[in-house]
Amino acid sequence: MGMSQSLLRTKLAFLLALGLASQAFAGEITDVTGHTIKIAEPVTRIAAAGPPAEVLLYSFAPEAMVGWVHAPRPDVAAYLSPQVRTLPEIGGVTAKGQDPEISEILAKKPQLILDFGDTDARYIALAEKVRDKTGLPYVLLSASVAKTPETLRALGKLTGRAARGEELARYAEDVLNRVQKTVATAKPVKVYVAGSADGTVTTSADSGFNDIYALAGMKNVISAPTANAAEVQAGDPDLILAIDSRFREYAKGPGWSDLRAVKAGRIITPPRAPWGWTDHPPSVNRLLGLLWLTSALYGAPDANQLRADTKSFFKLFYHVDLTEEQITALLNPS
Repeated sequence: MGMSQSLLRTKLAFLLALGLASQAFAGEITDVTGHTIKIAEPVTRIAAAGPPAEVLLYSFAPEAMVGWVHAPRPDVAAYLSPQVRTLPEIGGVTAKGQDPEISEILAKKPQLILDFGDTDARYIALAEKVRDKTGLPYVLLSASVAKTPETLRALGKLTGRAARGEELARYAEDVLNRVQKTVATAKPVKVYVAGSADGTVTTSADSGFNDIYALAGMKNVISAPTANAAEVQAGDPDLILAIDSRFREYAKGPGWSDLRAVKAGRIITPPRAPWGWTDHPPSVNRLLGLLWLTSALYGAPDANQLRADTKSFFKLFYHVDLTEEQITALLNPS
């Protein structure tokens, strides 16, 4: 009988501890909409609102993903953790000009919808709309590269993963500090960002994509969203950042071939796997893109350090151990 009472006391103590732990958890943050999001239990099921949030969520807590906004292509999946490669495609809520279709998301019973990106009036209104439609907590966080540490810590606090948030935030701070030191002593580089195969689509001065270029010390010679060869010629860039690698061939044609940067072979293309390192989608992938950019522009980090940075970033954020052959392939996109 004494043994039974002892076991009973042990069981009651265990259940009490579980109850207290549950009560002790109280995730709470105020997002960029001014809305306070409170979570009363550990978060184990999260849906991403769009591609930038999808990259953030995968990097932060792949075990909590309920599905992909867009299922990864086979060439992308090769650089992702096996545990998420076969998750279903359930769509997102941030497609421009569309009323959010969320039935597939709701079918996965998420506890939270995470949005990460622009924080203008349209996205704030969308957040409110989805909250009203679903009754689910919906958190909108800024995708500003400079605010990445703050974002990671906030996400950790909200979801009961403070240690994970702190780990990633410190990595982000280290990247930002290293880049700042490099840029502080470097000569600004005039760059044209060729975002399309024919080079005419670029990154306007007010684009959300420009923050990474500003942090890298780039001086963009064009401030409009489009430009022709003559306009770029007038800006006389030192280097062309060809987001679309097909521009390399197009640049051999009339007009573009006269540019000083083209004649000197100063056209660089950022790596794109598993997501664009400097551009789409604008998420935590751009931390590694910053290091790649400063390496390409100023030689810091040098080639060996960039390889080490690539390996450590993929391990910490993408949950994969790259081989030396994979690193070489990533850093030399075709």
